[in-house]
Amino acid sequence: MSKMLNPKSQLERLRNWRARPLRDTSIADAVQTMRKGLRKGNRQSTSLVEAWDELVPPHIARQATIVSLRSGVLEVATDGAAVAYQLNRLIRSGLLRDLQCASKGTLKKIKVRTA
Repeated sequence: MSKMLNPKSQLERLRNWRARPLRDTSIADAVQTMRKGLRKGNRQSTSLVEAWDELVPPHIARQATIVSLRSGVLEVATDGAAVAYQLNRLIRSGLLRDLQCASKGTLKKIKVRTA
């Protein structure tokens, strides 16, 4: 005769056995891969991304993504309006000028949009 487990331990064992592992639904890996690709792209992009990492505070940088750099216009997508507002305040306080000094190439404007 096999041992009978108490109902609570049987239930716990079944829950553990049936539990599905949680899937990673974040896009952090994809963003990091894109940023690495941007760094490898060309020198202008590389210096711009490095300057962005240094000059933009981490709490804003986590929620703002560089989308493109075309004709001297840097396009940045943010997670929400609050982050877009904070980024616009940084731009008005001299972020554009600092990025222009730190990066190689021409940077005329930073366009912020909410994704």
